[in-house]
Amino acid sequence: MGKNRGTDAQLLTMHELAAYLHLDEATVQKLVMAGKIPSLQIDKQWRFKRAAIDTWIEEQLVGEDESFADVPDGMKLPLEDLLPDQAIIPTLRSKTPVGVIEELAARAYTNGWLVDKPWFVGAVVERESLSSTAMEGGVAFLHTRAKDKGKIHRPFIIVGRSWEGIMFGSPDGNPTYLFFLLGLKYDRLHLPILGRLARALRNPATIAKLRALSSPDQVRALLLKEDAQVRSGLVPEILEATAFKPILDRQLRLRAIRRLQSQKSAAVITAEKRAAAIEGAKGKKAKAKAARAKLK
Repeated sequence: MGKNRGTDAQLLTMHELAAYLHLDEATVQKLVMAGKIPSLQIDKQWRFKRAAIDTWIEEQLVGEDESFADVPDGMKLPLEDLLPDQAIIPTLRSKTPVGVIEELAARAYTNGWLVDKPWFVGAVVERESLSSTAMEGGVAFLHTRAKDKGKIHRPFIIVGRSWEGIMFGSPDGNPTYLFFLLGLKYDRLHLPILGRLARALRNPATIAKLRALSSPDQVRALLLKEDAQVRSGLVPEILEATAFKPILDRQLRLRAIRRLQSQKSAAVITAEKRAAAIEGAKGKKAKAKAARAKLK
């Protein structure tokens, strides 16, 4: 009995395999029907051996011109290597899904990490057209289905934040605020790092903090901290959904208040100067008129 349970535990259903591969179920089913994914049928139901799937993944990872041993291990690669300071966009200008993808890809291209920007944008848009990568809670993990190491100079992650939020096809029907663009170059990096990010951001409190922090340095530091906890096996306490509402940094709020006060003061001073100038002009005209009257 125990042996059978252990064997069953290694078999994945179609739904479980889709989650394991981070693909939508329809795409996985097409691959299975085409015979591209190792599978077996039990009682007329598709089942997948986890060990066979892991072997299949490794066979898809790198080309013939590159040794598998030369590709970094996605579970061990530090997140800071993929996420330098210039990879954080604290305020996205774009207001549309395609605009967000283009803005994130432009940052990667400007930094020299992406060789072929049009191809990459098209590949990400194609992936999003299958099913949105936006998740409940306001986070999206944008990526391509095909990894082309010739068009990506080095693996990268670009993080963009939208203050207002963008409708991006989230299952809960709410806006998406945090966007992670993954250009990881190799599948061996993609699945482990995507899993790490998903676990690091499953806590609503973490998402709320990332939405509220005032500087790119703070955003990056929090991401590195949460990822380090995931890698060490720590499981944070999951708070209620109300934690999704961001609590703005007190100093940030004070600066905003002072800025508004300064703007109001400047407007008052400008209005007073304008009124004084108008009164001065009127006084000069009156004096000139009086002087002309005396001359007559």
